[in-house]
Amino acid sequence: MKNNRFKILTSLVVTMFILGLFTGLAAAQTPEEQYEKATQQYQVHKDKYDRTKEKFDEAKDLFEKALKKFRETKNNQSKDELRLKFRDYLIKAIDHGVSHLEVLKYRAELPENQALLPFDASGNIDAHLTQLEQIRAKVQQADTDRELLDAYNDLKDLWIKVRLETRYYIGIVLNHRISNFIEKADNVSIRIDAAIQNLKEQGKDTSKLEEKAASFKNLMKEAKDSYQNIQDLFEEHKGFAPDGTVTDNKEAEAFVNQGNSLQKETVQELKAASRELLDFVKEYRKLSGGKVIVSGTGRLEANGSGRALIRGNVTATVSGNATLIVSSDAKVTTDGTGTKETLGNGDVKYIGFGSATITGENIRIDISGNDITLTAEGTGSAVLNGRGTYSTEKSFVVSGEWQKEG
Repeated sequence: MKNNRFKILTSLVVTMFILGLFTGLAAAQTPEEQYEKATQQYQVHKDKYDRTKEKFDEAKDLFEKALKKFRETKNNQSKDELRLKFRDYLIKAIDHGVSHLEVLKYRAELPENQALLPFDASGNIDAHLTQLEQIRAKVQQADTDRELLDAYNDLKDLWIKVRLETRYYIGIVLNHRISNFIEKADNVSIRIDAAIQNLKEQGKDTSKLEEKAASFKNLMKEAKDSYQNIQDLFEEHKGFAPDGTVTDNKEAEAFVNQGNSLQKETVQELKAASRELLDFVKEYRKLSGGKVIVSGTGRLEANGSGRALIRGNVTATVSGNATLIVSSDAKVTTDGTGTKETLGNGDVKYIGFGSATITGENIRIDISGNDITLTAEGTGSAVLNGRGTYSTEKSFVVSGEWQKEG
């Protein structure tokens, strides 16, 4: 009987090395690295995560010391102490696992992620939380080394599944981001062609631009082909049931590893395409004379120093250390205490205006100075001279000294 008990305890000691694996899993996806810190609800989960992580590490340290002592003495006292520390280690691991899953659930229940995941990830996490509590009860009620070891094996298997499912969920979200990038890149390709044609009409030599554009498009084609392989892989999702749960650990591990590899490859191709696009922009600047011309219908946002000229049916909000001149038919409201002057041609000039909102049809807005912030919506055109950043939505175009955001 003593020999059997000692063999079981020896198996228990061996699990120390396996528990090293569990430790890595429990700490693999830290909230600090994975989730934003903006909301109060998130902060509550994060604080709990940090507390349980600290206690988990303390229990691990005590278990390792008990293990070392048992190896040196191998007596009943050190054996009992090892069993006690092992039980506490498992309980603290479960506590930390619960807090980890609560953070994952918070993330999964964000509206933007609920729309992406084709299954009830939150429900899966709830099921795992229930399983953790069941294992906790086993640990607390265990009277023998074998019962503790069985509870550990249940915990290890559950956490392997949690890790795999988490990687699957993250892979789905990353696929969505890759898809969005590719979609935007397709729009950029159209704008690139339009920008080249515009310079050609001005008699500019666009041969270098055309080379850059061709390289960008080729790289995007490679990225699209890689992304199609990812889609095919995720369509099959080997090792996972349609509800997002693991059905086979080995197949699931192979699937998420292959998916991760393909996603890395695709992201690298997209980065290469982005670098080529940046080179295109630099070359375009040289040919366009450092000026951004934006035209169409949509929304324009710009920040920088220089001059901005807007024409059309628009509503614009501007601010900055600048001078504002608008056509006589523009409606203007300001919140500053500066000066207002009507010019000889009927235009109105504002200095020290703070922030101004301008609206009207077929109006002209001319703002020049430093630290300009500009937002305009409607149909028309805008010319930006100077340095800064801008972004557009809908059917707007091109780039220049004011570098496009994103």
